[in-house]
Amino acid sequence: MSWSIKLAAEPVQDTVQNPDADEERHLAEEARQRVEEAQKRAERAAQKMEDAMKRAKLAQEQLKKAQAEAEKLKNQNKKT
Repeated sequence: MSWSIKLAAEPVQDTVQNPDADEERHLAEEARQRVEEAQKRAERAAQKMEDAMKRAKLAQEQLKKAQAEAEKLKNQNKKT
């Protein structure tokens, strides 16, 4: 009598050995998605902060120009 052993075409599912494996995979996928979303939010926040810093720098430059112009006008008024 000869014995013939055939291997399964696909590996045995983890759920057969570990019924919690599907839940663990599901939780891991949810965690991965939350991490990706948090990274996207962080990137958007960083971009907003960079834009705000550019606007603040521009406002500071405009303030300096306005102060210089005010000083110039003040000096002109002293002469008259």
